[in-house]
Amino acid sequence: MGGRIGILGGTFDPIHVGHLIIAQEALATCRLDRVLFVPSADPPHKRVADVAPAEARARMVALAVDRHPRFELCRIEMERTGKSYTVETLRRLRGKLGSGPEFYLIIGADSALEMPTWCDPQGVVDLARVTVMGRPGFPRDEVDERIAERMCYLDSPLLEISSTQIRSRIRTGLPIRYWVPENVARFIETHRLYR
Repeated sequence: MGGRIGILGGTFDPIHVGHLIIAQEALATCRLDRVLFVPSADPPHKRVADVAPAEARARMVALAVDRHPRFELCRIEMERTGKSYTVETLRRLRGKLGSGPEFYLIIGADSALEMPTWCDPQGVVDLARVTVMGRPGFPRDEVDERIAERMCYLDSPLLEISSTQIRSRIRTGLPIRYWVPENVARFIETHRLYR
């Protein structure tokens, strides 16, 4: 199986419209065949106790992408124990999908700056084209030059929205309508998440 596969990983705590817009932008600009949303079961840069259960986050991703023909939930990080490192995820995806598809790892400009602290950043850029969604406040010239030369920057719509803001809004009783897909908002309400 060949083609171009976008890989958008994250905690997705919760997934929001910003994630979906970034994925759509990468899909169109990079001419991707599909985008895999990969929720991190045990994020290396966060304490598991501070995030919603992995299964709930995966379910929210599934709800958010269920009507898009080229978006799909990928549970590869949910199927393993221990910390979820991008390089290991890419290796496992390569093992499952073979050498045919070209991988496009979709990350934000903030992650591009942090990439030297990742587990085996060189392995990441060897396995995937790193597609960075630019945003103000995260200058390209501050990205480690050994990694930057293997990155492709895309201009993305500027949306000041974050999962942290959404969780805070829920805790303080503010609405999250239009911040997350409607079915995700219902899931959050039904399961009393982030209260």
